[in-house]
Amino acid sequence: LSRNLQIATAALDATGVCLFVSFAMLDDPTALEGICEMLGGLYGREFTADDYLAIGKETLANERKFNIAAGFTAAADRLPDFFKTEKLAPHEVTFDVPDEELDQVYDFVQ
Repeated sequence: LSRNLQIATAALDATGVCLFVSFAMLDDPTALEGICEMLGGLYGREFTADDYLAIGKETLANERKFNIAAGFTAAADRLPDFFKTEKLAPHEVTFDVPDEELDQVYDFVQ
């Protein structure tokens, strides 16, 4: 879920579409079709949902490559330790996603 939201949000950012639109995209598949039609009209070519999400993936891949070139490591993808120990009310839960799963978030980046 998180990865898909990041991809969709990156696509929205890269194409200048308001983040508010993302809520419509989550609730109504025709919203993404509308965005693709809008971009097609703007650029004079067909955009599919896959094309649009590819823009998001490419944006995230470029950001990731930049961060790696700047010296960031997987350690920068970690939350502070207190997220794993301090319980969050009202459900009294902690962040329990293993580091191995966090390392897979960007596995689509080549």
